[in-house]
Amino acid sequence: MRDAFGGAFMIKIFLVFILIYICFTALALNYAKAFKVKNSIIEYIENNEGIDLNNMSAQELMDMESFFEKEIHGTMNYFATLSCDGTEIYCQNGIKITDAGKGRNTLGHYYRVTTAFGWNIKFFNVILRMNGNNEDRDAPIGVWTISGETRLIVNEK
Repeated sequence: MRDAFGGAFMIKIFLVFILIYICFTALALNYAKAFKVKNSIIEYIENNEGIDLNNMSAQELMDMESFFEKEIHGTMNYFATLSCDGTEIYCQNGIKITDAGKGRNTLGHYYRVTTAFGWNIKFFNVILRMNGNNEDRDAPIGVWTISGETRLIVNEK
């Protein structure tokens, strides 16, 4: 009987460590996806020599939106929530693009791209709800952001 109890206990401990390993793997995959999306958007901005929504033609705006829809949301399957404060050039679907070079450089612009990823692990959500916080069952508990800047994009005058 003692051996059966010890074996069952060891299996439970093994399952807990497997659960922790799976959670960390899921976080790492979400981080990698958000990082890849950020790099893809930076590459798009650098290839198109910046984004200026005020002076952008309708065709350029449609190309940018189709890139985000096809590549980011379609191919990479990236969807996230990120709060916007109104100072952004673009802020939708977990993608925030701001002009990071305002006042820093008169030659051109730096663009800061921020993407987000969250974690919503059901087992840990139940534990965190025990203290009365986060009553919404579908909202992500934690949201982390990844930011990166483009190289200097020179203004043509």
